[in-house]
Amino acid sequence: MEFLNHLREKAAVQKIEKFIPAIAFLGGFSWDSMTIGHKVYGRDLILLSFYYLVALVSIFFIATKSVVHEEDKTEVESSFFSRVLICEWPSSWIDRLTWAVQFCFGNLYSALVICYFKSSGSIASFTIVLFLVALLVGNEFLKQKYEKFGVSLAFFCLLGTMFFNFLIPHLAHEMGAFWFFLSTIISAGICYLLWFKSERHKRTLVAPISISVILSVAYIANWIPPVPLIVKQQVVCKNFDNETYSCDADRLSFWQRNGFSKATIHKDEGDEIYFMSSVYGPAELKAPVEFRWYYKEPSTGKFKLTDKISSSRMVIRGGRDAGYRSYSKKKNIPTGDYRVETAYKDGAVIGSTSFKVLEGMPKNGFVRDSLR
Repeated sequence: MEFLNHLREKAAVQKIEKFIPAIAFLGGFSWDSMTIGHKVYGRDLILLSFYYLVALVSIFFIATKSVVHEEDKTEVESSFFSRVLICEWPSSWIDRLTWAVQFCFGNLYSALVICYFKSSGSIASFTIVLFLVALLVGNEFLKQKYEKFGVSLAFFCLLGTMFFNFLIPHLAHEMGAFWFFLSTIISAGICYLLWFKSERHKRTLVAPISISVILSVAYIANWIPPVPLIVKQQVVCKNFDNETYSCDADRLSFWQRNGFSKATIHKDEGDEIYFMSSVYGPAELKAPVEFRWYYKEPSTGKFKLTDKISSSRMVIRGGRDAGYRSYSKKKNIPTGDYRVETAYKDGAVIGSTSFKVLEGMPKNGFVRDSLR
């Protein structure tokens, strides 16, 4: 009877243990969803840095400490610091360290999904976000995989590069190719040191190196969202007032307000069409932006790039909650379908809007709109 009770208790414990990785995953995601809002504060960066460091230390211990099985645990001193000094861990502690890795990865994944999604303005960059979402969901099922040093190192390299690419602009108040490749080098360098201390086979480095190369190619191709820039508002209009950043826009219908129909702007001959946007960036950050105008050719039905507009005034100065306001304008443009992208200069798209230019008066009239 006692034996059966013991089996039941053991089975109950095993069932509970199955849910621990999921609880760790959901805890990390839920916490980050609540703490990462429309802007990133210093405490958010400190918290994310803490997750990165805890994951780093946990992976280091998993990689460099030998495991002592439960039946031999009497030979190991119970103190945490004693285990560190004698370089041996009971298998139960390896489980705890692996859960710590999963929890920290879950927090970093969720934060990066939120931040990269907000900065994603093209299908290519959104693909990167979907990849992070897939890893975020898959993180729940990878607990045992993280016990393998090679798997942990590969995911740690990916998260490290994306994390430093997000962190450095907040610290250096600049962004661009130099800082992205610096992020890649820092992350890859830390992974190399972990590998060196682990004394594992060189093939363990294949995955981190491949990830670094793929991310570098994706950045050159403008697939990496330009974090931490976020488009707050975009307006197409006419009769622009430079002092108040206000203009006349078509009054939106119910379908247009809810994204089911394309926005329009009606014009008379000689009217200038303005495209305004506000882009949020961290305090003291400076980043040049440009507007890319596309026209849908009636003969082919495809959008063609017609203009890239940039100037010395189109430099984001971060810190304004509603975003840094800028605009571009076109005169005597033909009626038809247009798409305008707000992008980091010569880089990835931050946001875009499609609209139709028509002649005459709008059915619902004009409304005086403005960027906050």
